[in-house]
Amino acid sequence: MTIDSAANAWPLKRRVTLIGALVNLVLAVAKVIGGILAQSQALIVDGVHSLSDLASDVLVLFAARYGSLDADHNHPYGHARIETLATLAVGVVLLAVAAGFLLDASSRLLLGQDMIVPGQLALWVALGSVLAKEAMFHATRRVARRTGSSLMLANAWHHRSDALSSLVVIVGVGGAMLGLIWFDALAAAIVALMLAWVAWKLLAGASLELVDTGLSRKELAVMAATIDGVAGVRGFQDLRTRLMGGQVLVDVQILVDGQITVAEADLVADQVRQALIEQLPGRADITIGIRPAGYNRAP
Repeated sequence: MTIDSAANAWPLKRRVTLIGALVNLVLAVAKVIGGILAQSQALIVDGVHSLSDLASDVLVLFAARYGSLDADHNHPYGHARIETLATLAVGVVLLAVAAGFLLDASSRLLLGQDMIVPGQLALWVALGSVLAKEAMFHATRRVARRTGSSLMLANAWHHRSDALSSLVVIVGVGGAMLGLIWFDALAAAIVALMLAWVAWKLLAGASLELVDTGLSRKELAVMAATIDGVAGVRGFQDLRTRLMGGQVLVDVQILVDGQITVAEADLVADQVRQALIEQLPGRADITIGIRPAGYNRAP
């Protein structure tokens, strides 16, 4: 199920983001205090990571609010690109976090730094963080799917990045307590590479949207067959698509019999629009022009 109105999607986005911000605040305090008491440098750093998530939540809340505003005279297609820009920013943050993890893991593997055996308290705090952040990942991803928001999906993966970083703490602390100190750095490096891949996908998707990349050739072929399959359509011209904040914007000129009335031609256009909406449920903004069959554009 996808919500077709940006304004209707805003309450869902606001609620899940505010809950996530509260969770990040509680976890940040718990990790820093727990890290100090348990003498776990990894947990303290993870607490700082949670504080960075708070800043990300503020960014997401701002972008989701203004990205949900209706179209106006300055933004006739709406404000969804604000979400796209924020998605790009979240992707950059994730990439920076991944780079930090990878550098830290590399220094520990190559130089043998930070080889400290922490207390068990670090394990329990990190475990609580994994459970809380994994729950926030699934909750935020559900909202992302329901609203078609790439920004919410990016923030969901940001929650999972915190869960993965806490998982690294668990592996690292457990390995250190068992004498496998190097295992902490190896696990951190693997998770850093996973985060970098997620960040790259977010950055690539947002960048393609910002430069008005359209649907794939396969998707366009299916759309073309849908248009040609509507009764009364004699062909089409200038089929163009682009992505904007989870929506697909479609512009097409359909060709109809030049002898039919304007009302009949408009009915054919409505049928084409409905057919395309069914193909792209809840995420399509379709503009259809009408031309007589045999029409040739001026060179």
